[in-house]
Amino acid sequence: MPDIKQVLNEEIRRLARKEVKIALAPLAAVVAEQKRQIAELKKELKRMNKSIPERASGAPDAGGKDGDEIKLRLNAAGIVKIRTKLKLTQGRFAALLGVSTHTVSFWELGKVTPRAKMKKAICALRSLGKRELKQRLAVMEKDSENN
Repeated sequence: MPDIKQVLNEEIRRLARKEVKIALAPLAAVVAEQKRQIAELKKELKRMNKSIPERASGAPDAGGKDGDEIKLRLNAAGIVKIRTKLKLTQGRFAALLGVSTHTVSFWELGKVTPRAKMKKAICALRSLGKRELKQRLAVMEKDSENN
């Protein structure tokens, strides 16, 4: 013969689970809808970020002073990769950044790391297109001819 206490406990648990499930069903639907909305908003934000033109300087806002350390992942191999992607010599790359050729060489060899201001400038060059790069180089050459 079954134990009445055990039977009642099982029945109470079953009914409690059923009631909780009924109470949570509308909430589950709301949560699912909110997840869909969040996914749509993320996609929209991504599209908007792509459509926003770069600033005139092209440098990302660090949110701090020039003296603050910027958390940009930039190493020697990354600098070489950026320079070769842009098809620039060390001299032209250095001229675009306003540093010497030796400085760029030392960066690429890993002997020194660029300061925060230079990291910003390198990242700005990374986001430039070929036309913009050609325009900047042309302006630099005109300026050097005028001086």
